[in-house]
Amino acid sequence: MLANVFKYLLAQHFFLIWAKPAVRPGYLLSTLLIGYALFLGVYMAPTDETQGEVFRIMYVHVPMAVLSLALYVSLAIGCLIYWIWQIKMADIAAQASSLVGATVTFLAIATGSVWGQPTWGTWWMWDARLTTEALLFLLYCAYIALRHFLHPAEYAKKIASIMGFIGIFDVPLVHYSVQWWYTLHQGSTVFHFSEPLISWSMLQPLLLALLGFSSLCFIMVIHTMVVLVRYESFGKDKKQHFSHNNGAIQC
Repeated sequence: MLANVFKYLLAQHFFLIWAKPAVRPGYLLSTLLIGYALFLGVYMAPTDETQGEVFRIMYVHVPMAVLSLALYVSLAIGCLIYWIWQIKMADIAAQASSLVGATVTFLAIATGSVWGQPTWGTWWMWDARLTTEALLFLLYCAYIALRHFLHPAEYAKKIASIMGFIGIFDVPLVHYSVQWWYTLHQGSTVFHFSEPLISWSMLQPLLLALLGFSSLCFIMVIHTMVVLVRYESFGKDKKQHFSHNNGAIQC
């Protein structure tokens, strides 16, 4: 059982067998789910008594904020696995998580700014939650830069893996920032042990949006991994072809 799991998830050839056919259906299903969630959130959910219509941006902002943390956790796990066991697919998974995660984190910051302008009266302030989220975006960018611009490649993989794993310290800072420090950012209204603080008519579209965007990010990571695996295979084939031609010329 365990051998089959490693065979199909960690071997590049077998990964492509199930991942490539799953990409298009995954995009279709996640897009339909997001569309339905946003329809409920924008057109069916009641208007917030305090914030008015602007609150509806939470159906994009909240999933982006949650996924920015989840994707960094997956990045850190991939970095740790590669650092310890030198498994190539772990490095590829970390790369894919970093690219999707950086995009999601940027969208979380951007949508938060759009939400904050009418509610706080400013596009940006050095609030604890905003600052730690901005640091998370920089950590994503630092990993990407180290992984793709350092040379040689094996050295870049090791240094980026170390940095990517160490950067996980920012995840609890982002999550607990509204509890540990004074901040204008509101606390969690959904993800806590007591009952949610918003009505079901508002909560249902939010949960569906979170599910939809989570599935979209998952399939984006899988798609990126497919591209990276094929690019790596193409690079190997090109090197072998170049070496073979050089050998033929020398002979």
